Amino acid sequence: MILQTAAVERYRRLRACTLPGLLLDRSRSAPDDIAYRAKKLGIYRERTWREYACEVGRCAGALEALGLVPGERVAIMGDACEEWVLADLAAQAAGAITYGIYPTASAAEVEYQLADGGASIFVAENQEYVDRVLPLLERLPRLRWIVVIDDSAMFGYKHPKLRAWRDALKAVNEGSESALAKLEDFARKLDPGAGAFIVYTSGTTGNPKGALVSHGRHLAATQNIVEHYPALAERAHRAVVFLPLCHVLGRDIGITLPLLSLLVPHFGEHVEDLAQTLFEVEPTVLFAVPRYLQKFASNVLVGISATSPLKRRVYDLAMRAGRAYARKRWNGCANTLDRLIYRFARLTAFRPILIKLGLDRVELAISGGAPLPVETMALWQIWGVNLVELYGQTETAGGIISGQCGPFPHPGSVGTVPSEWEVRLSESEHPGEILVRSPDLFNGYWGNEGATRAAIDSAGWLHTGDVGEWRDGELRIVDRARDFIVTSGGKTISPSMIEGLVRASPYVAEVAVFGHARNYLTALVEIDLDTVSEWARTNNIVYTGFTSLVTNRAVAKLIGEEIGRANEQLARVEKIKAFRILPTALDPEEEGGPVTPTRKVKRDVMYKRFRDLVESMYDDREERLVAKEAGGALGAA
Repeated sequence: MILQTAAVERYRRLRACTLPGLLLDRSRSAPDDIAYRAKKLGIYRERTWREYACEVGRCAGALEALGLVPGERVAIMGDACEEWVLADLAAQAAGAITYGIYPTASAAEVEYQLADGGASIFVAENQEYVDRVLPLLERLPRLRWIVVIDDSAMFGYKHPKLRAWRDALKAVNEGSESALAKLEDFARKLDPGAGAFIVYTSGTTGNPKGALVSHGRHLAATQNIVEHYPALAERAHRAVVFLPLCHVLGRDIGITLPLLSLLVPHFGEHVEDLAQTLFEVEPTVLFAVPRYLQKFASNVLVGISATSPLKRRVYDLAMRAGRAYARKRWNGCANTLDRLIYRFARLTAFRPILIKLGLDRVELAISGGAPLPVETMALWQIWGVNLVELYGQTETAGGIISGQCGPFPHPGSVGTVPSEWEVRLSESEHPGEILVRSPDLFNGYWGNEGATRAAIDSAGWLHTGDVGEWRDGELRIVDRARDFIVTSGGKTISPSMIEGLVRASPYVAEVAVFGHARNYLTALVEIDLDTVSEWARTNNIVYTGFTSLVTNRAVAKLIGEEIGRANEQLARVEKIKAFRILPTALDPEEEGGPVTPTRKVKRDVMYKRFRDLVESMYDDREERLVAKEAGGALGAA
């Protein structure tokens, strides 16, 4: 009861705070403690909480000097880095609302988000992101400045709206005491109920929606992660920041959790050097999305297959012991002998693997952002990594809906609900849909009251769009109620938007995009018989009927070119990597068929009908490799 009361008080206090205000508090209570480390020119540089607060104060002063006023928006684009965090907190301190744009976003997506959010300042990591925006400036009248963090490759650029990050800072020339006083003055004026940032999340209508989150709600929501995983606040932990900071989970790891706990984030020199960064940092807490966990595991297994017969034999024997121990550990019946045998297997085979990856010191690994395959989770646990899965959404404002606590929980669920949050399953419109209620949900969709009302009902329940079930007191995700895709990398994608681009081709009658929990997107295409037949005749392509037409290589090339045109308008993660032409025409009058009478695609029926075609487009070697390795433990658990 005392612990519950303390948690309630922490939530209440955080609702009355702002992120810059909390940063000031840490700079006073622990001025010399390490806030984060960032690698520059091959060396990790430490920042204390006092130095961190001073830098944010300087940056806030620089943004104010550029004319930023409270209520305006600042957009940031680039990979996870120290300057991204400083710019974000500085803009918030100055009273602005920030939002990140995915580094992989297409030009159309960048333009839409800059226009929809109405950004007055765009902070770009380097030349790559400046080049995305410069051609759009005439159509973005609200955008006054492009501030460039790394302008080393831009010596030939001349534009009145361009400003180097270092020049903006030099213009204010704040000393440490002055910068700290500036931040304190800014923070005093902030309203905890005011918007702090926007996170854009894809909807089912094509255009992404901006989820607005206020300071207090975000801090209180994210606190539920600390309450659910108290180890984060018990002692200092090292973490590597590599997920995009424009994603709510990336923001939690790189910005908010360090303010709420003892997590010390580390920023590598380049995101592409993740393997090296992990090896150098040796994190004790790892946050990742399933794609990384699966990729790391498959690389290890491929490497083992290429080792000497003796090493392979040692590993195989260790895996036999590891699978047996994992089963007993999940079932709570492991004895002392089991633990001793497993400890020897881990020492001889598994620990060397983890050392090479830089993961041998991980005490808690958390997977989120997308569904985690049970085989992947099982394999990491067999190797000795305490991997758990959590479940949340952008609309939960940085908090989680549920999470496995462990240690070493059984794969297949997303755990239990944090304290002070309510979760129930719908019994009405979408039976089994997961509903969430908390005073710390997002504020609503930016400029879209209709979408907000559709997401949160009159009783305050957030409709997640996911179907779940309770099993032994834990939540399981069964299916998705809404028509959007979450890739294995954690990116939420609207298939209808992509399908609309492909369907614009005169040669395409229908298209269905797939890719939920997969590494990339694929598509099934129904050709427009009339236009493709005419094209074939014009190009002297011989065919005898529908079947010979859809199996013709020239037709496949034609459709591939049409998909290529659509891909040019899409971000990298939204591009269709493979397609198959349907062998039969879709019949809207067929009862229970893949399309409705109005030709709306029923994606689940389409998949069931043409499953072999869909699966033929995925290289599942990684999945099969991981599943084979861990499957023995799961099958008998």
